[in-house]
Amino acid sequence: MAQLLRRLDDEIYVEYNMFGLHGTDLPAWSSPTDEIYHFVAAVRLESWDAEPGPADASWTPVSSTTFVAESGVVAIVSTMEGKGHDFLIGPPRFEYGVDMYLREPEPGDGHATGECEEAWLLRFWPIRDVFDPITHAAPFSYIARGVLYYSIDLEPEQLVQPPARREVPVPVSAVADWASLRADPDLDTFDGWLRMVRRKAEDRGVTVHELLREAGIDIEDGVDLTLASCTPPRARAGRFQDPLIDRYHAEQARWGSLSGRDLGVAQLREYADGERIAKELCRSGTQTFSVPVEGRGALYVPPGVSRRVWRWEDDMLGGELMDEGLTVDRQVLARNPWTRQILVSGIVTVLRRDHDRHGCGDIVWYVVRDAEPHEAARVLCAEATWEEDPDQRRALDEVAREKLIELRATYRSRES
Repeated sequence: MAQLLRRLDDEIYVEYNMFGLHGTDLPAWSSPTDEIYHFVAAVRLESWDAEPGPADASWTPVSSTTFVAESGVVAIVSTMEGKGHDFLIGPPRFEYGVDMYLREPEPGDGHATGECEEAWLLRFWPIRDVFDPITHAAPFSYIARGVLYYSIDLEPEQLVQPPARREVPVPVSAVADWASLRADPDLDTFDGWLRMVRRKAEDRGVTVHELLREAGIDIEDGVDLTLASCTPPRARAGRFQDPLIDRYHAEQARWGSLSGRDLGVAQLREYADGERIAKELCRSGTQTFSVPVEGRGALYVPPGVSRRVWRWEDDMLGGELMDEGLTVDRQVLARNPWTRQILVSGIVTVLRRDHDRHGCGDIVWYVVRDAEPHEAARVLCAEATWEEDPDQRRALDEVAREKLIELRATYRSRES
């Protein structure tokens, strides 16, 4: 029997009766109510672990289709920059089904502003793993300095070509393998938060009330631990109209994490979505850590995507790990005897940006976890599939040299 994994209520302003589903290969959609062109829609997004049965009788079926998810995170987007909250439906590079339903808005739909003219229900479920390293993990095209600087079109032979054969079998995962397709009772509930607080207090040898007071919450010994008593007055519900932002602000303020920060609604929205999805991508007790991602493509790595990263670590005595992370296909690539550091490579799954660490230039810090076996198998398959052939590389280098000679001759003739 299909199980509901998570649900999110949102609102989106629809313009010209057109909206899209960001993070998918689907074309633009339109509301079945053709006479409405500009309106606020209440949107309920649901993620299921298998195809669900029909929704209750209050919802009218509209359409059903399939698509491939890019990262496993989707969002409703409208024509003119309007975007809903990010929502995790499952793993990247899976084929999914989606059912769309329509009804008149009811209390509790969306953000309950009373401005919604119709309500939609979108139900997502995984169908199968469709990862293909040739389609989904191709490296960047062959790069020649002159071609980059002068914007000369690349010849077909200068592009990275798909290999004639795959070096390793393409891994095919099952739905049950993925943390994002398994329900976790501790996620986003006060009871789950309280269990975490009790474990932390026990580890430190203090009472829960003492730990809460250290975090700046005015609570006396013996007071019942409720959502109201564990939340500072300034962080209680009602500060923001958007309930997801309001809840995130309250959770962060409960621990004093927002002290000294003056975050606007847009930043709180980004942080709230990132924190929620990062939790949903982990199993209980998962170790997370931060890594720098540098170079091409570092600016935005979607959550849920697995990739190889590199970083310098302190060379610990006895070979101990710096933060218990970067253990999957771990490779020591270089040693710096002067600084006692090692350059290490490993495979991780990206959870969210690390807002507490700011890189410089093209370096971006991300909160990650070690990749699970089925995730690492995709990265290893892509690396083996696209491993560069030395003879092909020498031939491409020769093509690039000829191209640059022609380029320089062209510019000299123009100057004369």
